[in-house]
Amino acid sequence: MTLVLSEGDVQGLVEMKEVVTAVEEAFSRQASSNAVNSPRTRSAVPGSSLNVMHASLPYLGRAGVKSYITSKAGSRFVFILFDLTDGTPLAVMGADVLGRNRTGAASAVATKHLFLQKDLSLAVFGSGWQALTQVLALGVVASIREVKIWSPTPTHVEKFAVELRGHGLRARASASPRQALAGTEVASAITSSKDGFIDGADISSVRHLNLCGSNSPRRAEALPSAVSRFQTFVVDDLVQAKYEAGDLIQAEAAGVFEWHRATELKDVVSRKAKPEGRTLFKSHGAAIEDVAAASLIYDKALKAGGFPEVDLG
Repeated sequence: MTLVLSEGDVQGLVEMKEVVTAVEEAFSRQASSNAVNSPRTRSAVPGSSLNVMHASLPYLGRAGVKSYITSKAGSRFVFILFDLTDGTPLAVMGADVLGRNRTGAASAVATKHLFLQKDLSLAVFGSGWQALTQVLALGVVASIREVKIWSPTPTHVEKFAVELRGHGLRARASASPRQALAGTEVASAITSSKDGFIDGADISSVRHLNLCGSNSPRRAEALPSAVSRFQTFVVDDLVQAKYEAGDLIQAEAAGVFEWHRATELKDVVSRKAKPEGRTLFKSHGAAIEDVAAASLIYDKALKAGGFPEVDLG
């Protein structure tokens, strides 16, 4: 029987602390060849694109595939979890909430291993659901002294600040990226911006930067001038990064970045690579994160019981 979980079901089951632990374990296992990630592929037609990503996690005995459509009407996400031993489809679930949480968890894992302090001041770029999970995930691995927020819509920024205060955080709106970055040690960007807005002249206090909003070579959140100020560059999948990581692709074109300087998150988590100086994590989303998080959700759903099941034959 195959478990069927709606977005609401996933939201009711997910716990950020558990997702962070699961994602960290996935990268650690990948470093010892016990997890295999496949880069995203796309089938694009005018006005719409089908996106597919998949991974196998032998240490869990599971594999999974996430498919989603992006169009003018928005995006819809579906995840299928399989048993690696006999191919049984264990679960079909909505994957929007799943994606928000695993993206935040990946930033938290990167920050834990690249910014080696237990407390931080944070600048967040973006004010939507993805921004919330960035902050909540970082709160799992460090104590957040203050959150400064910027996005292009001031009313959204203020609303998000109020929401974060409801989570017990000291949060305030910023009038510009420069103001948000001033005096902050860690920054996370999770926006839909086409053009870079993080300038190298504004990041003097920043020790670690998570760039999470772009997975297109034509989009970026950090300008090449900002990328040039970092010494350690980490991505979740190097093959995927070379055709999706717009921030780094554009920095390479500007002559301030070379791909041999980039390492994968699995090597940082396993301590095969040692971070130096200012650190930058370019996240575009890896399928092993989805499989790890979905497997966790599936186990919790089985334990809780009461969710619908179907026989797919």
